[in-house]
Amino acid sequence: MSFLDFINRLPTSNELYGGFGELLGEIHSKIFTDTLVLRDILIEGENGYTSQIDLILIGTKGLYVVEMKMYPDAKIYGDGKKTNWYYYKAGKKYEIYSPLMQNRKHIRYLKSMLSEKFGELPYFSILTIVCADFNVQNINTDGVIDTGIASSLPAMKKVMGLLADGKPDVLDEGMQHRIFDYIKANQIKGNEARYQHKHEVADYQRQLREKQDTLICPKCGGKLVLRSSKYGEFFGCSNYPKCRYVRKSSPQKQTD
Repeated sequence: MSFLDFINRLPTSNELYGGFGELLGEIHSKIFTDTLVLRDILIEGENGYTSQIDLILIGTKGLYVVEMKMYPDAKIYGDGKKTNWYYYKAGKKYEIYSPLMQNRKHIRYLKSMLSEKFGELPYFSILTIVCADFNVQNINTDGVIDTGIASSLPAMKKVMGLLADGKPDVLDEGMQHRIFDYIKANQIKGNEARYQHKHEVADYQRQLREKQDTLICPKCGGKLVLRSSKYGEFFGCSNYPKCRYVRKSSPQKQTD
């Protein structure tokens, strides 16, 4: 199979978990020729947590932070305002933590890491979800177009172009290399750190579930208030409209 065949179709499970990582270097040379690429970067976060970022692409317009998800033969359904998304495969429904919120956390941690040395930088969020199909709503809800979704690597390149369209060039070649070198030098290295990160992710998701059960908004920490609409009762965040988190009134059937 040629490289171009690989990137222009949905890979099989074996290809995803086998050859995909090894081909990222070739992706850099043949698709992302105008950017510097960092992959699988682990950085410090908040409150002792860490953040593992799949791809960081540094271009003239800013930093593209990419969260990659692999769900071959599945259909993804999500809402940018909700904590939980879903995918359907072989007639079964599965719940996943929102890749959008996950990538927002990555960007927040990356900003914290870089702001003191490099000041304010433009960041773009990209979700590359390799799947059979997806239906995701409310991604850019505040009028700022800084997030895009793609289902393949060529589509991801197009999304980068759309996000960058009309934006000024803010990073010259020298600055791109300085940011690249700084991230690479200050990332967390070692298998032990990555092992710990996996446990942190599980703990973080457990805390979200506990907050849902105790009527604390898992998105901003505000109180969940019982409200009603023509569709029935639901819990809404007390910090609305700044925070638009909602869930159904039954704790067993959450919409987040």
